[in-house]
Amino acid sequence: MRMRIPVVIFLVFFFVGLTADGTSGICQENFSVNAKSAALFDFNSGQFLLEKNADEKIEPASLTKVMTLYVVDDKLKSGAVKLNDMVTISEYAWSMGGSQMFIKVGTQVPLDVLLKGIAVVSANDACVAVAEHMSGKVEVFVDEMNRKALKLGLTNTHFVNVHGLPGPGQFTTARDMAVLASKYIRDYPDVLKLHSLPEFTYNNITQRNRNGLLKMNVGVDGLKTGYIATSGYHLLATAQREGRRLIAVVMGAEKPKIREAECLNLLNYGFRNFVLKEVLKKGATVKTVAVKGGKADTLEVIAQDEVIMTLPVLEKESVKTKQVIPAEIAAPIKKGAVVGQVAIEKDGKQIRQVNLVAKNDVPRGWQRYLKTGGVILGIAVLLLIFFSLIGRRKHKDAVIR
Repeated sequence: MRMRIPVVIFLVFFFVGLTADGTSGICQENFSVNAKSAALFDFNSGQFLLEKNADEKIEPASLTKVMTLYVVDDKLKSGAVKLNDMVTISEYAWSMGGSQMFIKVGTQVPLDVLLKGIAVVSANDACVAVAEHMSGKVEVFVDEMNRKALKLGLTNTHFVNVHGLPGPGQFTTARDMAVLASKYIRDYPDVLKLHSLPEFTYNNITQRNRNGLLKMNVGVDGLKTGYIATSGYHLLATAQREGRRLIAVVMGAEKPKIREAECLNLLNYGFRNFVLKEVLKKGATVKTVAVKGGKADTLEVIAQDEVIMTLPVLEKESVKTKQVIPAEIAAPIKKGAVVGQVAIEKDGKQIRQVNLVAKNDVPRGWQRYLKTGGVILGIAVLLLIFFSLIGRRKHKDAVIR
């Protein structure tokens, strides 16, 4: 597939605890996007911040290659293949039209070189060569892509090839592409080193990366462009600024420059109008409570899960926590046992509940009881001896008289 140089959207607030493909939150304001569909996703909190027709099925074009590369990385991780594998180029791979890295029939190309060709210049010929090398037949590799999609919860995505050239029954959504990109980056963060390369040279042919946002110095470090006539111009872009990462998806724009401008608008809006708030840190002590009958007098209670939320700037103080913890806990207590909860509330309404667990074991205090009992027994013996001596003295005095 050849790609050239590079309506109303509702602000949707997703609270932590919903999955990335969960139910939309409250509509807060309008935001215009010049494309068929779009989505803005916060990588850190897992929340969708903006969306327009995010569940509309559209042909993915070369965004398909993100899943192709994801499956390849899974195989590299498992040891099924290695980056220095030499891949033999078939006539079928060579025959692919559209974007290419111009590999020749019968030659052998290192796998890592083919992966660069896919990530940087969207090489369709490299996609087929890689799929054949790993699965024998392209169709088998495509089956793996679809199994992976189901595993990731991409319920509105189906692939029929490895490169994204038009094919009946191939579709995805802006929402699914945002989720795919998020999980791909989370599992294999080093892939951004490939996707952010400005150009790629193979066989003395240099081609540039079609993601024009990479050269704008706006924090964009990936991810993929796409185009076919039936669906328009797509851009799946991710950017990191001051420790925050956002993912923007624009699908079905009329021109390459429009997809870039709209993606950049989404990213800028997300960074400027939302803040990331750490409500609870996993493993952090929330409270120290008294222990009854234990080997220790107190127990540290910690948060079982992390809670990070993306909030509109004007609502950053609207989230509160309310602890539900007993004043005293009876021993024995096992490490990790649920001993309370923290309710997460926004504007007075509970939106999530997180378990509080014991940081460590607290056995019953038998030794303490034995020690205390020994002291009491010792005092009793001393008193008994004391009164016995007094009794003997009185008896002696009585005899003398």
